[in-house]
Amino acid sequence: MSENRRMKISDLHPHPKNAEIYGSDEDVSDLVEKIKRSGQVHTLVVTSKGIILAGHRRMKVCKELGIDEVDVEIRDFDTPEQEIEYIIDNNATREKTNEQKAREAMTLKETLSVLAEKRKLSKLKQNQSSDMSEVAQRDGETIEVPNSALREEISFEQGKTRDIIAPKVGFRSGQEVDRAINTIKKIDELKEKGRTEDADLLRGVMNNRSISAAENLAKNINNIEIPDEDRKSIQSGCKSPNSYIKKANEKEIEKVEAYKDESIKEEIADNDESLKNILSEIQKRYQNYLQLFQEDIKWLSAMEFYRNDEEVTSKVYSDLQNCLEKFKSISDMIQGMAVDEFGGISIEK
Repeated sequence: MSENRRMKISDLHPHPKNAEIYGSDEDVSDLVEKIKRSGQVHTLVVTSKGIILAGHRRMKVCKELGIDEVDVEIRDFDTPEQEIEYIIDNNATREKTNEQKAREAMTLKETLSVLAEKRKLSKLKQNQSSDMSEVAQRDGETIEVPNSALREEISFEQGKTRDIIAPKVGFRSGQEVDRAINTIKKIDELKEKGRTEDADLLRGVMNNRSISAAENLAKNINNIEIPDEDRKSIQSGCKSPNSYIKKANEKEIEKVEAYKDESIKEEIADNDESLKNILSEIQKRYQNYLQLFQEDIKWLSAMEFYRNDEEVTSKVYSDLQNCLEKFKSISDMIQGMAVDEFGGISIEK
């Protein structure tokens, strides 16, 4: 139900989402001249609380021209999300910047998501019995399966939101919607951080160049250095930012490669240290083996069981000494091992 009446301009208030999407400093000079010539102000659409849903620019003109009262149509919606949908739909034919379209898209995406959740909850509440789910029997067990309508809605909401939004706001595809939203989020992030010049640069590229150029710039804005004279040309759309984006990408690749090289060096150094520790442990153990072997030879040499036979004594002693010399030679070789600059093991001569 709607109702028409006259209301004072002082009793009307802008919808908070309108300024968030379209800005609060829009130029209305064209509309001022039009209303001056015709002397007519088209009916505004407002809620019963005086919140404007359609006619924000007209209200601004009325204040500028000193018009005190206007015709309004009272229209109330069940949810705030439906009000937002109405505001955006009502602005479908107006001329908009890419930023305004992007903010419409971002707001619509949030709104449609909330509305979808509300619809699902409403259906679940209304269909607590068999309407909510199909009941099936499997191996004697009763199971519940979401009904086909609910399955289709879930699939629809998850997969098609951006494609629904695109024609509503004037974008060519769902992919362009995502690119635009990504850029808007970066603009807002830069503003929050006080980087207004970078935010304005992105906004200028978005409005005066293209969505894709703005998104590419947004991805590289933290690594880009643009002289002031070129900033103005890029922001106005007279010059492409691609050459600076390319430089930023090349620098980023160099950083990645340098990081990789440094990581490899660190890994080699870690491996070298580990290898040195292992080699040191082997050398220590071999020295212990050699010492124990020398003690065993001394012990054997002093044994009585072969000393009575000079020939046996001489042969055994000779064999033991040969064995000891070989053991010493091996030990000397191991003690001469070291980790070289290439991460390998070399033997000092």
